[in-house]
Amino acid sequence: MEAAAQRPGLLNRTQAIVLAVLGVVLIWSFIPISPLTAALLAVAALFLLGLRRPVWAMAAFLVSQLTATSYMVTTPFDLTISLRLLLLILIGLVLWRSFAQKQVELGPMARRVLIPAVILLGVSVIANIANTGLDFIFRDFRNMLVGLLIIIFLPAVVRNSKDLKILCGVAFIGLAASAIIGLMQHYQFLGMDQNTLIPGFLQLPREGVGRVPGMGETELELAFTLSVALPALLGVFLVKGVNTGTRWLLGSSAVLIGLALYFTYTRSALFGLILGLVALALFLKTRIRGEIIFAVLLLGIGLIAATGMLGGQYLGGRPAGTQEESSVSRQILWQSGISMAIENPVLGIGGDRFRVVSPEYASDVDPSLLAWEEERYWGYSTLGSEPPHNDFLMMWICYGTLALVAYLWLYVVVLRNLLDSYRASTTRFIKGLSVGLAAALIAYAVNAFYHNLMVTMPLFWILAGFSLATAKLVLQSQGPKAKRASQS
Repeated sequence: MEAAAQRPGLLNRTQAIVLAVLGVVLIWSFIPISPLTAALLAVAALFLLGLRRPVWAMAAFLVSQLTATSYMVTTPFDLTISLRLLLLILIGLVLWRSFAQKQVELGPMARRVLIPAVILLGVSVIANIANTGLDFIFRDFRNMLVGLLIIIFLPAVVRNSKDLKILCGVAFIGLAASAIIGLMQHYQFLGMDQNTLIPGFLQLPREGVGRVPGMGETELELAFTLSVALPALLGVFLVKGVNTGTRWLLGSSAVLIGLALYFTYTRSALFGLILGLVALALFLKTRIRGEIIFAVLLLGIGLIAATGMLGGQYLGGRPAGTQEESSVSRQILWQSGISMAIENPVLGIGGDRFRVVSPEYASDVDPSLLAWEEERYWGYSTLGSEPPHNDFLMMWICYGTLALVAYLWLYVVVLRNLLDSYRASTTRFIKGLSVGLAAALIAYAVNAFYHNLMVTMPLFWILAGFSLATAKLVLQSQGPKAKRASQS
């Protein structure tokens, strides 16, 4: 099995990967079209390859989420649809014949993830029907449907280890190129500070330099993807899941990714990376159950958030006043949000009503925080203007307690799938990727504690899809007896 893992594959072709990364950077820098057009052309080219081999179509989807995350496509029928949903529909059409002929296998662990995902989707629809209008019900359903389709399609297109390496290779090329471009934007090298996906995005403020977006739409999106990718990359590196040349490429790329992540000046992403690396060390070195580690780290995140420890000045590119404003705003939103959730525990208030309802809960917020905000902002109020900035709290507020339980349940089963794959796999690449993605899930949870990622980008669903893909390949390698044992 080890010998098979060392056969030449996409991730073993070190020189080809280096050339591909440099090619992306050069195209982004010098091609006479906009970066957005270049990204969309890359997505289209990969999808065309996917007509013959569906894994490339999913690679096109991953590239779109590293670049044009929120891009909207206008159809000839005056219907506007997000690029992510359009690509997933097209992937579904590519896979339709395979599904009809029952040639698609999601693996015996699929039910473990699909059940809480379907419950979360169903509860969100019911909560929205009870609380919101038809237009938002449809829009929110589309967002949840994207997650469900990713969970189904990602393991469906991964039929063997080579397919998994193709997906990881394309993602790595995009991430490494985005990190290099981010560093070039920070140092204003070769005019790269002007080459952003959104024209004119990177502006030089009065203090320090701009927060770099890399190939992403915003600096936050770059921070979220890099902080999640780095533990996964290090998992493969530490377990020696690729050959020596590629392993050192991963190690050097990790340094570049870490530097680019710092220059996004995103506190939650750096904090998430630190906890992700702590989790990676624990997963590699201890036999403590992953669920216990996740619960302890989540509790730690809550305590740190409650004490405001992330409000200090430790990012050189962000003024202390800006960081303090961010911390106070979150405390105001969380205090009002908790009161809101406690008063609406069954079906919440609906997915689009937090801004409307939150001013009614101002009396439940610490008066000193409101007074500070009023003086600082000359009367501007976070309540009524901002979302909860916490996905766990948002699930509880918007859809009720059952939705929060299903959301946490999803975290646990995805983590369990990844750690089971790590412990059971005899292939070093899958072993390293699985433990790295388990640590990446912890990093994602930190970001989700400080931002509303679920409506921004489908990283969580991608991690869930990869957890099924790795579990499926591990069980395939163990034969029918292992599959029956996993189902019992």
